[in-house]
Amino acid sequence: MAQWAIKLAKHILEFINYDYKNCEVIQKGFIINESWQKGEARMHDVRQAGFKIHKIAKECPDLLTQATLRVTGQAVAVGHMKEHAMVASDYAIKVMNLMFPGNTEAVTIERNWQLTMLSNI
Repeated sequence: MAQWAIKLAKHILEFINYDYKNCEVIQKGFIINESWQKGEARMHDVRQAGFKIHKIAKECPDLLTQATLRVTGQAVAVGHMKEHAMVASDYAIKVMNLMFPGNTEAVTIERNWQLTMLSNI
């Protein structure tokens, strides 16, 4: 679930053209999650990394960027609880609804992308 959630976060960040590669907090979050997947970081570490990303989201006035950062914070925190992957998935759908209000096709395309990526892992 952690692999899929990180892939989802990067997909959504790139979808809205968020420059996450230059955001130290997000990059550290991804590194900590990947380290956790290898058994090299603690559950506490991924939880704290997720909190740091959520702090940025909370301070963000733009709802689209805020929802995108919530996807990312939830994805990083999957090492704490696998259920965070489902919450990340739902936030990704919120991103689609914010970008394309009332467009069920955009939501369906996103959900199908998520399911395809999950089945490939």
